[in-house]
Amino acid sequence: MKKILGIFMLIAGIVIAVTASNATFAYFEADREVHIAIVPDDNELIDLVPLQPYAYINDNGMLVIDLGTTNENYWKLVEKNIAVGEGVSPDSVYVFEHMFGISNHLWEQVPICMNVTYSGSGAIKFFVGEYTNETVAAHEFLVTIYPGETVPIGMLIDSEGLDAGEALSGTLNFDAELGECEEEE
Repeated sequence: MKKILGIFMLIAGIVIAVTASNATFAYFEADREVHIAIVPDDNELIDLVPLQPYAYINDNGMLVIDLGTTNENYWKLVEKNIAVGEGVSPDSVYVFEHMFGISNHLWEQVPICMNVTYSGSGAIKFFVGEYTNETVAAHEFLVTIYPGETVPIGMLIDSEGLDAGEALSGTLNFDAELGECEEEE
Protein backbone atom coordinates (compact mmCIF):
# COMPACT_ATOMS: atom_id res chain seq x y z
CA MET A 1 0.00 0.00 0.00
CA LYS A 2 2.84 2.38 0.82
CA LYS A 3 4.38 1.59 -2.57
CA ILE A 4 1.14 2.43 -4.38
CA LEU A 5 0.75 5.66 -2.41
CA GLY A 6 4.37 6.54 -3.20
CA ILE A 7 3.82 5.83 -6.91
CA PHE A 8 0.69 8.05 -6.95
CA MET A 9 2.61 10.84 -5.20
CA LEU A 10 5.42 10.51 -7.74
CA ILE A 11 2.95 10.60 -10.65
CA ALA A 12 1.13 13.61 -9.14
CA GLY A 13 4.45 15.43 -8.70
CA ILE A 14 5.44 14.73 -12.29
CA VAL A 15 2.04 15.93 -13.59
CA ILE A 16 2.28 19.14 -11.56
CA ALA A 17 5.86 19.78 -12.72
CA VAL A 18 5.00 19.18 -16.38
CA THR A 19 1.87 21.33 -16.17
CA ALA A 20 3.71 24.19 -14.45
CA SER A 21 6.58 24.14 -16.93
CA ASN A 22 4.20 24.33 -19.92
CA ALA A 23 1.98 27.05 -18.47
CA THR A 24 2.33 30.54 -19.91
CA PHE A 25 0.94 33.77 -18.57
CA ALA A 26 -2.36 34.48 -20.27
CA TYR A 27 -4.12 37.42 -18.63
CA PHE A 28 -3.95 40.19 -16.04
CA GLU A 29 -6.38 43.00 -15.38
CA ALA A 30 -6.06 46.03 -13.13
CA ASP A 31 -7.51 49.53 -12.97
CA ARG A 32 -5.13 52.39 -12.17
CA GLU A 33 -5.53 56.15 -12.10
CA VAL A 34 -3.82 58.57 -14.47
CA HIS A 35 -3.71 62.28 -13.69
CA ILE A 36 -2.45 64.70 -16.34
CA ALA A 37 -2.94 68.42 -15.92
CA ILE A 38 -3.61 70.35 -19.12
CA VAL A 39 -1.91 73.71 -18.61
CA PRO A 40 -1.05 76.76 -20.71
CA ASP A 41 2.05 76.59 -22.93
CA ASP A 42 4.09 78.62 -20.45
CA ASN A 43 3.44 76.18 -17.55
CA GLU A 44 4.23 72.87 -19.27
CA LEU A 45 7.06 70.49 -18.54
CA ILE A 46 8.41 71.72 -21.87
CA ASP A 47 7.42 75.40 -21.88
CA LEU A 48 6.78 77.82 -24.71
CA VAL A 49 7.30 81.19 -23.04
CA PRO A 50 6.59 84.63 -24.56
CA LEU A 51 9.69 86.84 -24.29
CA GLN A 52 8.41 89.90 -26.19
CA PRO A 53 5.00 91.62 -26.15
CA TYR A 54 4.42 90.39 -29.72
CA ALA A 55 4.08 86.88 -28.27
CA TYR A 56 1.48 85.94 -25.67
CA ILE A 57 -0.50 83.01 -24.28
CA ASN A 58 -4.11 83.10 -25.53
CA ASP A 59 -7.28 82.06 -23.66
CA ASN A 60 -6.79 78.46 -24.88
CA GLY A 61 -3.36 78.37 -23.25
CA MET A 62 -1.43 78.38 -26.54
CA LEU A 63 1.49 80.55 -27.59
CA VAL A 64 0.52 83.12 -30.24
CA ILE A 65 2.80 85.50 -32.15
CA ASP A 66 0.82 88.50 -33.38
CA LEU A 67 2.34 91.67 -34.85
CA GLY A 68 -0.98 93.44 -35.28
CA THR A 69 -3.88 95.08 -33.51
CA THR A 70 -5.45 91.72 -32.60
CA ASN A 71 -2.60 91.11 -30.14
CA GLU A 72 -4.00 91.53 -26.62
CA ASN A 73 -0.78 93.30 -25.57
CA TYR A 74 -1.26 95.92 -28.31
CA TRP A 75 -4.25 97.49 -26.59
CA LYS A 76 -2.63 97.30 -23.15
CA LEU A 77 0.27 99.38 -24.51
CA VAL A 78 -2.10 101.82 -26.27
CA GLU A 79 -4.02 102.32 -22.99
CA LYS A 80 -0.70 103.29 -21.37
CA ASN A 81 -0.19 105.90 -24.14
CA ILE A 82 2.75 103.97 -25.55
CA ALA A 83 3.06 104.41 -29.32
CA VAL A 84 3.04 101.02 -31.05
CA GLY A 85 2.94 100.01 -34.69
CA GLU A 86 0.13 98.04 -36.29
CA GLY A 87 2.29 95.59 -38.29
CA VAL A 88 5.30 95.55 -40.61
CA SER A 89 6.03 97.71 -43.66
CA PRO A 90 6.10 96.44 -47.26
CA ASP A 91 9.51 95.69 -48.79
CA SER A 92 11.25 95.57 -45.40
CA VAL A 93 13.20 93.08 -43.31
CA TYR A 94 12.52 92.81 -39.58
CA VAL A 95 14.55 90.81 -37.06
CA PHE A 96 13.05 90.11 -33.64
CA GLU A 97 15.47 88.44 -31.23
CA HIS A 98 14.08 86.53 -28.27
CA MET A 99 10.50 86.43 -29.56
CA PHE A 100 9.71 83.41 -27.38
CA GLY A 101 11.61 80.78 -25.44
CA ILE A 102 11.50 76.99 -25.25
CA SER A 103 12.41 75.56 -21.85
CA ASN A 104 13.00 72.11 -20.41
CA HIS A 105 11.48 71.46 -16.98
CA LEU A 106 11.20 67.67 -17.24
CA TRP A 107 11.58 65.86 -13.92
CA GLU A 108 14.09 63.39 -15.38
CA GLN A 109 16.77 66.10 -15.78
CA VAL A 110 17.64 64.98 -19.32
CA PRO A 111 18.30 67.03 -22.46
CA ILE A 112 15.72 67.12 -25.24
CA CYS A 113 16.09 67.67 -28.96
CA MET A 114 13.37 70.01 -30.20
CA ASN A 115 12.48 70.01 -33.88
CA VAL A 116 10.80 73.33 -34.67
CA THR A 117 8.94 73.50 -37.98
CA TYR A 118 7.13 76.49 -39.45
CA SER A 119 4.55 76.11 -42.21
CA GLY A 120 2.96 79.13 -43.79
CA SER A 121 4.16 82.27 -45.49
CA GLY A 122 7.70 81.95 -46.80
CA ALA A 123 8.36 85.50 -45.62
CA ILE A 124 8.68 84.32 -41.99
CA LYS A 125 11.67 82.36 -40.66
CA PHE A 126 12.98 81.53 -37.20
CA PHE A 127 16.41 81.21 -35.56
CA VAL A 128 18.02 80.28 -32.24
CA GLY A 129 19.67 82.87 -29.98
CA GLU A 130 21.17 86.18 -31.05
CA TYR A 131 21.01 87.38 -34.65
CA THR A 132 24.29 88.15 -36.41
CA ASN A 133 25.17 88.42 -40.08
CA GLU A 134 26.08 84.72 -39.95
CA THR A 135 22.76 83.65 -38.41
CA VAL A 136 20.77 81.34 -40.63
CA ALA A 137 17.02 81.71 -40.22
CA ALA A 138 14.97 78.75 -41.43
CA HIS A 139 11.52 77.20 -41.61
CA GLU A 140 12.83 74.14 -39.75
CA PHE A 141 15.64 73.64 -37.25
CA LEU A 142 16.78 71.44 -34.35
CA VAL A 143 17.85 72.76 -30.96
CA THR A 144 19.09 70.91 -27.87
CA ILE A 145 17.54 72.14 -24.63
CA TYR A 146 19.24 71.08 -21.40
CA PRO A 147 17.46 70.66 -18.04
CA GLY A 148 16.43 73.99 -16.54
CA GLU A 149 17.46 75.89 -19.68
CA THR A 150 15.36 78.30 -21.74
CA VAL A 151 16.50 78.71 -25.35
CA PRO A 152 15.45 82.00 -26.97
CA ILE A 153 13.93 81.80 -30.46
CA GLY A 154 13.98 84.81 -32.77
CA MET A 155 11.97 85.63 -35.87
CA LEU A 156 12.92 87.15 -39.23
CA ILE A 157 10.26 88.72 -41.45
CA ASP A 158 11.05 89.63 -45.07
CA SER A 159 8.09 91.53 -46.54
CA GLU A 160 9.76 92.14 -49.91
CA GLY A 161 7.18 92.16 -52.69
CA LEU A 162 4.24 92.42 -50.30
CA ASP A 163 1.74 95.26 -50.34
CA ALA A 164 0.13 97.14 -47.46
CA GLY A 165 -3.03 95.36 -46.35
CA GLU A 166 -1.68 91.85 -47.00
CA ALA A 167 -1.24 89.51 -44.04
CA LEU A 168 1.30 86.82 -43.20
CA SER A 169 0.33 83.75 -41.22
CA GLY A 170 1.42 80.22 -40.48
CA THR A 171 1.77 77.52 -37.86
CA LEU A 172 4.69 76.49 -35.65
CA ASN A 173 5.05 72.80 -34.81
CA PHE A 174 7.20 71.57 -31.92
CA ASP A 175 8.36 67.93 -31.69
CA ALA A 176 10.65 66.90 -28.82
CA GLU A 177 12.71 63.74 -28.49
CA LEU A 178 14.83 62.54 -25.59
CA GLY A 179 18.54 63.32 -25.89
CA GLU A 180 20.75 65.85 -27.58
CA CYS A 181 20.23 66.72 -31.24
CA GLU A 182 22.62 65.01 -33.59
CA GLU A 183 25.02 67.25 -35.48
CA GLU A 184 24.20 67.58 -39.17
CA GLU A 185 27.06 66.50 -41.39
